[in-house]
Amino acid sequence: MTTIDYAIVIAYMLFALSVGLYFSKKASKNSESFFLGGRSLPWWAIGVSMVATSFASDTPLVTTEMVRMHGIQKLWWVLVSVMPLIIGIFLFSRLWRRANIITDAQVYELRYEGNSAAVLRGFKAFFHGVVQNLLTMAWVIFGMGRVISIMTGIEDQVLTTGICIAVALTYATFSGFYGVVITDLVQFSIATFSMIALAVIAVVNLGGLDTILTRVAELPEYGKDTLSIFPDLTTLNDNTKRLIVFVTLFWWSDAGGYNMQRMSACRNERDSVLATLFYAVFQTIRPWMWVVVALASIVMFPTISEQASDSPVHDEITEVELQPEGSRSLKKHTDGYPMVMREFLGMGMRGLLVTAFLAAFMSTIDTQLNWGASYLMTDIYQRFIKKEATDKHYMLVTKFVVVGLMLVGAAIVPLVPSVTAAWEFLTLLMIGSGFFTVLRWFWWRVNAYTELTALVLGIVVGVASLIAMWIAETPRDYISESLYMSSVAWNDMLFEIRLAILTGIVIPVSLLVTFLTPPVSKEKLEEFYRKVRPGGFWSVLDTDVRTLPGKVLSLTSLTYILGGMMLCYGLSLAIGYAILLNFQVSGFCLVMAGAGGVIVKRWFNREVEMMSVVG
Repeated sequence: MTTIDYAIVIAYMLFALSVGLYFSKKASKNSESFFLGGRSLPWWAIGVSMVATSFASDTPLVTTEMVRMHGIQKLWWVLVSVMPLIIGIFLFSRLWRRANIITDAQVYELRYEGNSAAVLRGFKAFFHGVVQNLLTMAWVIFGMGRVISIMTGIEDQVLTTGICIAVALTYATFSGFYGVVITDLVQFSIATFSMIALAVIAVVNLGGLDTILTRVAELPEYGKDTLSIFPDLTTLNDNTKRLIVFVTLFWWSDAGGYNMQRMSACRNERDSVLATLFYAVFQTIRPWMWVVVALASIVMFPTISEQASDSPVHDEITEVELQPEGSRSLKKHTDGYPMVMREFLGMGMRGLLVTAFLAAFMSTIDTQLNWGASYLMTDIYQRFIKKEATDKHYMLVTKFVVVGLMLVGAAIVPLVPSVTAAWEFLTLLMIGSGFFTVLRWFWWRVNAYTELTALVLGIVVGVASLIAMWIAETPRDYISESLYMSSVAWNDMLFEIRLAILTGIVIPVSLLVTFLTPPVSKEKLEEFYRKVRPGGFWSVLDTDVRTLPGKVLSLTSLTYILGGMMLCYGLSLAIGYAILLNFQVSGFCLVMAGAGGVIVKRWFNREVEMMSVVG
């Protein structure tokens, strides 16, 4: 990188610091201002903030890793994760906004009652505010460290990432949610422009998409399967099994977490819906700009060794020969993306794209700190430790919590082997619980014990799975033969199949606990229903309550959700098939997206506009 490149990076860091100082007074009024921006932000600002937060420094790297190791088919891991957002357009965006809470953990004492609800709230706040939050920050820091190391050649990643962390921490501590949103707007613009530019530059320099696709198909380690968006659905091969598990198990969630924080920060229900719609659409089409670079990296670097990924910048593209015994699963595939950056980008563009990664990193870190602190402050400190105090006291404690989270998150970075491994680890710990976060809105019989069982049992079986995998990698001299062999068998299964088996344990046991424990009182259920009007299966309530106007779940909801799926996935597949130069299928997908858009527009005019009158 040149002096101009470093100047661009430094300019952005100074901008972020100035934003933090500018909003410090406004954000420090009270918890609602610090964590939700006073619930006063327009839909377009919240929608862009959602997109910017979900794009961290690790996201292009993990997409590249997936494509290089498993082909484009593995992208469904990312695309299916958008399903809660699509469903959230029609259901959860309004429910969360009506709940009028700061964190999603607060919903437990809104929906349930007694000590079990309080314990569940505290447990959920700790798990998401500490465990999930720290893991996420660790892999985001890990990803940023790899980008800096490859692009700058600076070996001391502790120093470079430490500077980035210090800047992010400063404006996160002072500016609160206001700073998150403002910097997200800038980050979104820089990242989108620069990453599309990189994809175009890579394609042009390698002779066009046709040349890239031909070369990938000819490489013995990759081949035509790498370029398949869908597996061969006529056979039940490993890739088909993966897709089935993705579609049936991965989407279960009520779009809570920091997405709920964004929905609650909107001015009204209408803005909440529009923000979620923008987020869902952009989220499904965005990965393709990274897929193009991932395919380019395969052509340029069929295998990536430690020496290749850490070598100095080349003046020309270097041919990397296939190693006879090379394996796609052995080397540092996450480095493919920054290596393409290093080869093709000239003066100024390198600085701009590194700034895009830096902005993405800081945006995500800032959000995780703000979101994690909201749990620890609202659901633990203020709920259980010090219930009555001044806003000044709570704001002071909040800033100490933010600093503490950042320091611990940075400390565990050395434990992250790869971004994909960290994602899978967190997925194992959250097995089955998402199913009940959806069900609690629409079925009266779910209680706090249901969700406590799902959370605790999910963590137990998830950790047990990790222990079994560790045993399988331990020399059998140190372990009994039967335990060793059973662990090897478990380790040989696809990750997705292990996930399905463990989910098949957690959900039935949690449902059994539901019927063995007392239901929530009718009075509490009625209070909850009147506040959020979810619709669904609430036969225990009187008819006049169940027929309140504005319920979000009805017989026509499935049609509208299908329209949302057609819109989002139609657009995504249209772009994907266009990249693969299959314009006939791309055109069909575009028509499907148009039909979905008509359905969504009809729903919006009929339902959401009515809601602005009703509530």
